[in-house]
This record gives sequence, structure tokens and C-alpha cells, in this order.
Amino acid sequence: MQWLWQTLQVSLLLVQIRRLRAGLVAVTLVYLVAFLFAIQNLTLPTGTDFAVLWADPALMFRRTGYLLFDAIAVIHTPLFTWLLSPLNLLLGLIISLLVGLNLVLSWIAWRQPRACRVNGSTGTLGLIPALLAGGACCAPTLLLVLGIQATAALITAIQWMIPLALVLLIGSLIWVAQKTNVELLKLGPA
Repeated sequence: MQWLWQTLQVSLLLVQIRRLRAGLVAVTLVYLVAFLFAIQNLTLPTGTDFAVLWADPALMFRRTGYLLFDAIAVIHTPLFTWLLSPLNLLLGLIISLLVGLNLVLSWIAWRQPRACRVNGSTGTLGLIPALLAGGACCAPTLLLVLGIQATAALITAIQWMIPLALVLLIGSLIWVAQKTNVELLKLGPA
């Protein structure tokens, strides 16, 4: 259980240090917006009016794809249209936070090599499938638009992108956190 305590301690420290928190929040928000665009819960506006349309809250548990769920509201603004799906939003927040933590730890490994006993590219291992996870639901549609015939094996592989991204992001975070010297991290760059 030492690994869990070390990972929580490093993660909380990243949130507490202001210079790191700003980067963490920025990366998390940017990735969340990209994720919501990729799963088409956030789209460009279809009009200039403000409108909010509510559906039955029980719809939030109805699956629209593998690990994707139905919206309970549609929010139209002049800037965007948002299909509000609480479970998709939660999943996006979890993945985005993990991407942010991994990216900030990778930045620390690059800027403060003494604080992390790994090289700067180590934490990015879990980012690759995470970046692809946003496209897990719309990749079959993209393949059809491009005229590429998708095989059953490819569609099956696409369904596992989000779980694979979660496993790799968590594994990468745990591994890099174990290599991080908390005391040197608190001191900041030398």
C-alpha cells in the first residue's frame, strides 16, 4: 500500500503547488474539451439562440456506445452546443485529470531531473492511448466517411481504447510517482 500512499501524496502535491496547479488545470480543461468534442457531446453551434432542453434524467444510464452514455440535456449557445451527459462528463474528467497529472509529472521529470528519477518521456507512455480514447466512439464513423472498410477486429480494438487509456494512465502515474522525491518536489527547481 506504500505505492498508493506515494501516488496520492505526489498527486496532492501537484495540486497544492501553484506553479504546477496552473498547468494541471489548463491541461485538464483543454483535454476535457477535446474529449467532449471527440465523442460529439460538444459541437459547434447550430444557431444563435440560447436554449436548454431537458430530457428524462434516467436516460443518463442508457448506453449510446461502449462506455458512452445518453445526454439528459441539450444546451444551445451562440458559441457551442453541449449534449450534457453526466456519465460522459465524469469519464472525461477522470481521463483528463489523469492526462494532466501525467503531463505535469513528465514536465517535472524534464525540468527537475533530481526530483524524478526517470527521464522526461516516461510519463507520456499513458498519454498516447488517452489521446486516442476520445476518438473511440467516432472512429468507426470516420472510417466509413474515409471509405475504409472496418473489420470486426478493428471495431473491437476501438472499443478497448478508453479502458486501455485508463489502465495505462493510472499505471504510468503510479510508476512515476514511485520515482518522485516529494521533498525535492516541494523545494522547486534548483
